[in-house]
Amino acid sequence: MPGLLAGIGTWIADRWLQTVVLSGMLWVATLVVAARLGQSHPFDAARLHTWLDEIASQRAGHSPAAILLAVAAALLTAGAAGLAAGALGALHQRLWGADGSGPALAWLPRWRRRWWERRYSAPARRAVSDALAADLAEPRDPVLATAREARAERALRLRSEREPHRPTRIGDALHAVAVCLRARYDLDLELAWPRLWAVLDETLRADLAGARAAYDSAARLAGWSVLYAALTVLWWPAALIGAGVFVTAVARARGAAAVLASLVEAAVDLRLTELADQLGVRPDSGELTELGRAVGRRLGRPTRS
Repeated sequence: MPGLLAGIGTWIADRWLQTVVLSGMLWVATLVVAARLGQSHPFDAARLHTWLDEIASQRAGHSPAAILLAVAAALLTAGAAGLAAGALGALHQRLWGADGSGPALAWLPRWRRRWWERRYSAPARRAVSDALAADLAEPRDPVLATAREARAERALRLRSEREPHRPTRIGDALHAVAVCLRARYDLDLELAWPRLWAVLDETLRADLAGARAAYDSAARLAGWSVLYAALTVLWWPAALIGAGVFVTAVARARGAAAVLASLVEAAVDLRLTELADQLGVRPDSGELTELGRAVGRRLGRPTRS
């Protein structure tokens, strides 16, 4: 037990150092730069150099107690900023995964669908109509006809794959896997997932945990972007830093959400039958949808007929 507790303590310390203190110290350094340069001299490095020389020449700059207090204050500020970034990251996760049913976000799915209609739906219909018109207007050339059909098929596939339903692309990726599993198995993923997790092998659990950790890390990075943007009131280049951090966070979150959704789908495909066996249920037929219905009935929530 002491060894286990020591290992847990070391892991927590490592995670705290990596995710909070190091990132927080970078933000604290930016805060100091913002406070010293201000809006009127945003890139005047000489002002920083002069300020550091003044600190070094003062007696307090050589006092161990003063240095220790400064380091402690920086660490406490970094830790507080890290906690704030984590809270803002959790808020970003809620926004990314929102269904858009509330009045505050209801306009986003409508706006994304209009954009998608212009970007994908209209070109898809035009590609199909062009292919049909070309086949009717001229003698059928097998090579040209195959190429036109391939373009039309690709346009239709992009149309169906990217049709937005949620306020964000991340929300669409996470929602799509639940819709896909509902159509394939008639399975309530939210209900079945805690039980399904219990029958997963360690490798798949580790992959899922890694994908979720990457998604959480991207959300936390988005939280840091808000904190950097807040420094704009002191130093306008902080807005550029915040924008760059946010773009990076969203790109990472999209990739992590796609991987997480694929792994969840794979887990259900590979282990749903084992879950049914563990629950002691047998579907009425060999259809996949009946397997999901049987699991849902055993878990006490009726699925749609």
